[in-house]
Order: sequence, then C-alpha cells, then structure tokens
Amino acid sequence: MMPSSPNPAVRLLVAAALVALTGCPSPDAPGKYDDFIEQTEEEREDAANVKMDQGGSLADVNGDFLLALAAVIAPATPLQFYATVTFTPSPDGGMLQMNLQPLSLEVLGTTEPREPVGDALMLPAVAVNATGGFELPISEPVMVTGMANPITGSDIVATLNLSGTIQTEDLFCGTVTGMVTAPLMLDLTGSTFAAVRVPSVDMLPGDPITAACPMGGGEDTGGGSSGSSSDSGGGTTG
Repeated sequence: MMPSSPNPAVRLLVAAALVALTGCPSPDAPGKYDDFIEQTEEEREDAANVKMDQGGSLADVNGDFLLALAAVIAPATPLQFYATVTFTPSPDGGMLQMNLQPLSLEVLGTTEPREPVGDALMLPAVAVNATGGFELPISEPVMVTGMANPITGSDIVATLNLSGTIQTEDLFCGTVTGMVTAPLMLDLTGSTFAAVRVPSVDMLPGDPITAACPMGGGEDTGGGSSGSSSDSGGGTTG
C-alpha cells in the first residue's frame, strides 16, 4: 500500500520554512524561488479558495490594534504592524483610516523584539458599508524595512489590496491580494490579515498571533495564527 501524501497545508508550511531559512536571497535565489512556486502551486490555489466567514458589524474600531499580515508563502510568521485606527460612522456605514507602524521581528520569529522600526504607512481613508465590509487598495508600491520581515529579513516592496470586515469593536480581519516585487516576485493571493485591539505598543499579545478571521465567524478575538481562535494571551514584549 502506498503511503498517504502529506496534508497540503503541512507541505506548504514546510516549504515556506525552508524558503525563510535561506535568509537574504542567494545568487541562485530566483531559480530556487521559481522551483518553490511551481512545487506549491496547488497548495497556494487551495489557500486562495478558502472561504472564511468574516462576520460583519459597524462596531466602533477607533483606537490601537496589532495588525498581522500572513503572506501565503509563510503564514506561520506574519508581518506585524502597530495600527492606529480612526473610524467615523455614517448612516449607511462609515469611513476607516489606518496608520501602520512596522514592528521589528527576528527571522522566523513572532514576538521579539516588536519595536517600532522604519517608516509608518499612512493609508487613505476608505468607505465601510452597512455590514462592516471595506476594500483598502494600496496601488502605489510601499516599502517595509527588512527589520520587520520575519520571513527572510530583506526589505519588501509590494502593492496590496485588503478586503476586510469589522467583526467587533476589538477585531477586524480579511484577505489580502497584490504583488510583492522585491526581494522576489510573489503573488499574495491567499494571504490574510487580522487586527486585534491592544492597550499599547508595550502590551502586545503573545503566541499564537491572530493573522486571519477566526473560522466560523469568530466573535473570539483571541490569538489564532492563520485562522485559529484560541486565546491570544496578553504577553508584554520587550
């Protein structure tokens, strides 16, 4: 009897970890990257087709959040930002505006050192509909310093589109599309994000980091990297 093949998600995570361990791109990085893309095409398509119940409400999300963005290539090591959010309600929805301050992370790390680093991303205000949904396109390329990249440690240049939903006053989340153009080309389809309310940049939740909408609509705002809804804890970073 032939042994059963590994779960696609496990295969993708192992492959992503191997890519992350390479650190900064080597002279043969483009070839290795092309091989990775070819070998994980099926898994990435499966991730892109996952339908999560994003819930929806017009809860007041003014305040400070930890926003984690899990790239499809390495969902276990999301990029993290300290997000300052302004929400202005209106009779048919509202306007949402965010400033994202990148947080430093060790390569393959999720909780250390998480200090503000690099330039903040000042995002434009976008409309929120009556069910809490919004689209936030970032069509001009943005750069995130390599000190905030836990996947390879290299500077990132990307265009993004966040398709999100406000779930509660303490959580909004959704999916991410777009393209990374440096250090290597990467289609972000299948990536996710989540923003969880925090008291301050000195009091951030520990592992697991919430980086996707909790499965099943998730009123729980506890940490759950890439979709889980387990308790995030309240660890303080140094």
